[in-house]
Amino acid sequence: MSSLGRSLLVVALLGLPLLIVIELPRFLDLAGSVPPPQSDVTFVTPEPSFRLLDVTPTPAKSRYAPLDDAVPPTLSPPAATATGAPTPRPTATGERVIIGNTGGLGAVLRSDPVTGSAVAALRDEQVVDVLERRNVPGSGDWVHVRTSDGKEGWVTGIVAQPAPAASR
Repeated sequence: MSSLGRSLLVVALLGLPLLIVIELPRFLDLAGSVPPPQSDVTFVTPEPSFRLLDVTPTPAKSRYAPLDDAVPPTLSPPAATATGAPTPRPTATGERVIIGNTGGLGAVLRSDPVTGSAVAALRDEQVVDVLERRNVPGSGDWVHVRTSDGKEGWVTGIVAQPAPAASR
């Protein structure tokens, strides 16, 4: 008997939302048909005792600059100049290093030491030509290298291992 009572309670609780959804519009129509109570009371809106003044222009400097549609000179295209000789690429020192000490992950070739943007990814065991070495205070040694396909950039000195004689 207990399970039958529970079943009826569940059915009643599930049917309650359905009943509300069906009957609610009728109830609202009924509620809207009742006229509001009539009242002879009138409300008086008081006049304000003060009035805000109109804004008057002041000789003070405007907070915003006037809109100027002219293009600033810094955004105009540069004047054509004679092209000079191309900047020579750094020449290799003859030294070659192999990328290692990365745990098989490889290294990032950067445009500048420490914070430069990534230029390429170097794989572990890749041989590269050394162009320059530099010590960056607080960051250690950095090596400017060129890959076999001509990409140039900087790698940390930790991953630049001396190349064995066979790959030189």
